[in-house]
Amino acid sequence: MAASQCAPQAVRTSDSLLASLCREVEAVRQRSQQLRAAIDRCQHQGLLARLRADLAGLQARRLELQALARGWQRRGGADPLALAFLVEISSRPLAV
Repeated sequence: MAASQCAPQAVRTSDSLLASLCREVEAVRQRSQQLRAAIDRCQHQGLLARLRADLAGLQARRLELQALARGWQRRGGADPLALAFLVEISSRPLAV
């Protein structure tokens, strides 16, 4: 009986984690759009360098999430459709 109680919790946890990672990818995408707009308007060289560094950090995080999603997809064990969606949205390039 204990095993049957653990299985539904594991599914909810992985579903919750997948949803959280999808939300994070979307947040990275939105923040990169904001940074791109700020870079286009910025005239201060010091601030411009910081904005570009922040944008590079977001790109690195997107690549990290993409690698995580692909690794999870190879191992299986979670909803394949949700994983495919996570891989797809994390593979999209950020705003240029």
